[in-house]
Amino acid sequence: MPILVSIQPRHNKEKKEFQLFIKTENLTKINISKFQILFFASDPNRQFLIPEERKTPELICSISKTISPNSIYKCHVGPFVYNQLWSSIDIHSISFTTEDQVRHVISEEDLDDVVLWL
Repeated sequence: MPILVSIQPRHNKEKKEFQLFIKTENLTKINISKFQILFFASDPNRQFLIPEERKTPELICSISKTISPNSIYKCHVGPFVYNQLWSSIDIHSISFTTEDQVRHVISEEDLDDVVLWL
């Protein structure tokens, strides 16, 4: 896989909040742009939760800079607060565009190959 994503969650479940610190590493020999990770928080019934002060449930880590080969870029998501306790934070997908303008999507099935939860 062309990327490695390390995610360090920090949360306070009693306050119903969390934040994520994300490090993305380009393991290829080409530039990557338009990098994005789509997250959702869910309750014990696997229902998506909407953070306070937001209208939709999706949480996005977006890196607008070009990620050069063998380089690392960081992204911060949150903190977000919910009206109820969340039980899991799940990645829905990771997408990016390579310098030849080909868009790639890493779906849920392949996430374990590129994501490291710290």
